[in-house]
Amino acid sequence: MPENHYDQASRFAARLDAAAFLAWLLNLPTAAFGFRGWLDTRGVPFPGAPDRTSDTVAHLTRADEAGVPWLVAIEFQMKPDPEMFGRLLGYLSELWMERKPDVERGSRFHLGAAVVNLTGNGLASRAMNWPAAGLLTQLAVAERNLASESAADLLAGIESGRWSRALLPWAPLMAGGDQPDLIDRWKALAEAEPNTRRKSEFGGLALVFAEKTNGRDTWQRKLEGWNVEESALVNSWIARGKEIGKEIGKEIGSVEEARRTVLRLGAKRFGGATPTVGMAIQTMSDHGRLERIIDRIFDAASWDDLLTTE
Repeated sequence: MPENHYDQASRFAARLDAAAFLAWLLNLPTAAFGFRGWLDTRGVPFPGAPDRTSDTVAHLTRADEAGVPWLVAIEFQMKPDPEMFGRLLGYLSELWMERKPDVERGSRFHLGAAVVNLTGNGLASRAMNWPAAGLLTQLAVAERNLASESAADLLAGIESGRWSRALLPWAPLMAGGDQPDLIDRWKALAEAEPNTRRKSEFGGLALVFAEKTNGRDTWQRKLEGWNVEESALVNSWIARGKEIGKEIGKEIGSVEEARRTVLRLGAKRFGGATPTVGMAIQTMSDHGRLERIIDRIFDAASWDDLLTTE
């Protein structure tokens, strides 16, 4: 996923309470592992992405195996990448070759990967098995699709003490995260945070993530007056999120208008669109393609000709 302010905000949120975030991400009790820190991987860029000043690769030790060292590469995606499996394989191999837990000869990390999809549903895991040939290539990824997670369950876990308040910023991206009563519960939990800067970061990050959801207006209204001034960095993300929200809104409006134009002019030229044609047009999101279709309407012989030869 290209470096952008949502990616940066995700990395920032993961670091609010790293051990608590990792426990939630991997569905483990915090006693099951030791968090040794985030690995500096400036020399091992993620395939297809620019160099990063600091990557999200966690150095963990297993409590039940005498401290066996693990590296867990964590990737945040705005939407699922169908090539994530291959990219993770390449990245993990580079980490295995380039990083060692100590100076002892032959010492190597155990490797794992986790993916957080901010929107959509991904499937980065793969198992390619040819038993007769003795071949097996497998990568099991701990993957969280936030759109399929329950915001209510997250808050219940925080209220019960199972999860940390540091997970609050992710709630707007989860199912039910736009409900006014849930946001009120969210605010009560956030208000209980004694660290004013941290509380400010909770609110700021929630507003950043809410920009990518249908609930952004509700979150903005509910958090009106919320003090987010403690973090200039988070404030810069909020401002950029609002800009992107406006850009997306304009683009969506432009695409919808182009779809209506295709259907309106096409109906005059070929008669009303069939359900199949109508669905094909309604699912088009490339404004440039829609414009090219509009330009060809009076040259094409039929709906099929218009859509298949464009």
